[in-house]
Amino acid sequence: MLNPVAVLDDLLASRSDEVAATLQAACAAVRKAAPDASEHIFETYVVGSVFTFTGKLSGAFCHPVAYANHVNLGFNRGAEMHDPHGLLGGTGKLIRHIRIDDPAQLKTPEVREMIDQAVAMGWALAQRLGVAPRVVTDPQMRADKKSGGAARKKATAKK
Repeated sequence: MLNPVAVLDDLLASRSDEVAATLQAACAAVRKAAPDASEHIFETYVVGSVFTFTGKLSGAFCHPVAYANHVNLGFNRGAEMHDPHGLLGGTGKLIRHIRIDDPAQLKTPEVREMIDQAVAMGWALAQRLGVAPRVVTDPQMRADKKSGGAARKKATAKK
């Protein structure tokens, strides 16, 4: 299985050390709360991980992401979460987030409570939809699967 920390380190090379460390800490906090979840690592204009118990993005419950200068800990069904401390930001139909400016925030009881709540919601969804075995995927792995191996051969040839 891929090492998610190493895959993220490679993708975070363009971010500051502070942003990279904060994203790694956010992902570690989710991994600790949901050790059986699948992790899908991605890179677009952000670098991040999507956590799901179903193995599918539609079953995702949490997604820590690194922007150029900050990290958000996103909750896929955040609008449905109980937020007694008013931590969640965002105005979307479902997704809410907590801006993480310091890895120490992830150790506060309030943030851990939100992570645990998202994990419980994700697990409940997986029980209805079906649980998939834990996997870690990266962008190259998904491109390779879509292209029948041509993407990996092309990437290897460039090196």
